[in-house]
Amino acid sequence: MLDELMDAARSFFTRGFDGVLRVEATDTPEAFWVDGRHDAPLIGPDSPPGLESGFCLWRGRFETLQRLFTKEQRRLESTFISGRLKISGDMSVMARLEVADG
Repeated sequence: MLDELMDAARSFFTRGFDGVLRVEATDTPEAFWVDGRHDAPLIGPDSPPGLESGFCLWRGRFETLQRLFTKEQRRLESTFISGRLKISGDMSVMARLEVADG
């Protein structure tokens, strides 16, 4: 399940954003990191090297995260505004984040 979720996230995070995200499912043990400090973000289960400052944390049910990483329009905004996705930590990452077009 984690591999499928990370594959979907690779299509979602296509550009670097000079920051790091941790994505956690609240109803399963699934979690992974998105290292946006590269031109093409690196996605994997292990904490990225050199993580010295804060990161942004996304938490939601596994099903919500699966839907978030689809091609649906305005998926990030609607998931967050509806309360299905909790975002905390270094919010400056969100200001720099650009996700793939839906």
